Amino acid sequence: MRNPILICFKLLAISVLVLCGCSDDGKVIEANGSDSSGTGIFTGNKSPESSKSESYQVKAIEVHQTSKYSYLKVEGEGDGLSVGEPYWIATLKNDFIAGEEYVYTGRLLMKEFESKEFGRVFDQIYFVSFIEKSSRATPINSTVEGVVSIDEIVSNAVSYAGKKVKVQGKVVKVNDAIMDRNWIHLTDGSAGDYDFVVTSNVSVTVGHTVVFEGLISRNRDFGAGYKYALLMEDAVTIK
Repeated sequence: MRNPILICFKLLAISVLVLCGCSDDGKVIEANGSDSSGTGIFTGNKSPESSKSESYQVKAIEVHQTSKYSYLKVEGEGDGLSVGEPYWIATLKNDFIAGEEYVYTGRLLMKEFESKEFGRVFDQIYFVSFIEKSSRATPINSTVEGVVSIDEIVSNAVSYAGKKVKVQGKVVKVNDAIMDRNWIHLTDGSAGDYDFVVTSNVSVTVGHTVVFEGLISRNRDFGAGYKYALLMEDAVTIK
């Protein structure tokens, strides 16, 4: 299912690991099987945080490379140290990009960790065993007055049914001129990969971000397989 940009270290948990120790200067150590996060990095002052296996969505705001590791200053989920503040993670070296979003799992909190190549001591840093680029879309922050998020409409479909609303989203698919209307599929990042369907006489281009205003309908069956629990009908574009 996953297409990680980094290799998951799970095999390390069943073999003798040769990784850097308390610093990243090439010191060889052996695994003793006590690392539940699977990182294979065993020296330093461990925290009970190392036993957690949740996934965390973060945005890289700084990326620094050494010969073996990538150090990322990130913000987002999983802080737990000082809520809302950026924090550091480290993992096997790969092509990370500042500004991109990632999801990681399996972490080990290290304190007073020295990176000689990086040239600093981290008061606190997480070693991460598995990390991949996030597939979750970044929610659109609309500047158009009155725009409602797709998540809001989906979550409160009964309340919005029969009402005209405005939505802003990226066009991901278009089926033109079917049953005298165009069928436009939108996403705005607020409801994950939810496929929000809009019918309109307006022609739009896939990849463009558009604001529509239209009537919210529920349980509509147009025949020929066009059946929807929720959609926007007779929409017009808003400049």
